[in-house]
Amino acid sequence: LSSSYFTVKTSDTKTLRARLLYQSKKRGILENDILIGDFADEFLGSMSHDELVDYDKLINGEHMEWDLYYYMSGKKQPPQDVADSKAFHKLREYVVSKASQGGK
Repeated sequence: LSSSYFTVKTSDTKTLRARLLYQSKKRGILENDILIGDFADEFLGSMSHDELVDYDKLINGEHMEWDLYYYMSGKKQPPQDVADSKAFHKLREYVVSKASQGGK
């Protein structure tokens, strides 16, 4: 998606946060519903507008749901745009932390 898409869709931080919270919980595959949804519950409230835009690009960008799951879980090497994303690093740390706790 082009950067203009994200600029137009992300003007109001409160609305952006609410949309991303909903979209984080309705991913299309159960694994991502749980991982991304729980991450959103814990972190979206404290993210800045710029961090929310980065997160939006990550979860609503061009990558397929299973690919996102494999990138988060470390089963596949993410492409450069994902690897460079601060939101991805935060999400990946969360997933690793959850895995080390036995998924609790």
